[in-house]
Amino acid sequence: KESDYKKGQSFEKEKIFEINKLSLKFYNYILTEHKAGEKALDYLLTKRKLNKAIINTFELGFVPTSPTILSDYLVRKKKYLPRDLILAGVAIERNGKLYDFFRNRIIFPLLDHRGNVTGFSGRSLNEEDMPKYINTKETSVYHKGSMFFGLNLAKDEIKQKQDAIIVEGEFDVIALFMEGITNTVAIKGTALTGEQVNLLSRFTPKITLCLDQDVAGFEATK
Repeated sequence: KESDYKKGQSFEKEKIFEINKLSLKFYNYILTEHKAGEKALDYLLTKRKLNKAIINTFELGFVPTSPTILSDYLVRKKKYLPRDLILAGVAIERNGKLYDFFRNRIIFPLLDHRGNVTGFSGRSLNEEDMPKYINTKETSVYHKGSMFFGLNLAKDEIKQKQDAIIVEGEFDVIALFMEGITNTVAIKGTALTGEQVNLLSRFTPKITLCLDQDVAGFEATK
């Protein structure tokens, strides 16, 4: 018999997955279909040399500078409570008001190997903005040290090749996918955790580190 506490946890996680899935579709729509995403789409297509097929494969998105565009959609149209959005990490509360967590950022959805949307990584569209990347804060479904970007798409090829190539960033994974190298996943930065290694060991006994060729990359590889 499942305890009430366990039931509550499961219900909370399912609600977060629902909110994250709706957020993913909203971000993707803004990037690919809406006028507000034109600048970001142009950046990905021209500067990053992506194509629309790969953008849709990874379900990339964009959120403009408007401070409440996603929150308004989820609360007014989808009838979620503000606290649900805060719980999922897509919004924050400041001075009693609800604001979107991500603003003016290209959105990379983070999915687990089962295909659940656990969180997001947002990259600033302006190169001078710092930090360049921000991630969903820790929630009951998102833990930075136990996630890979791209594992949901790469797991079958990893099993087949019996090798997982580990890179540092989302754009590295996407670039390799575009060249047909699809057994590739990304960590966040240069830290590889025991949890991540245990997760990959379900699919392959071998990993190939392909980290950036800088001091941090060399140290992390060692």
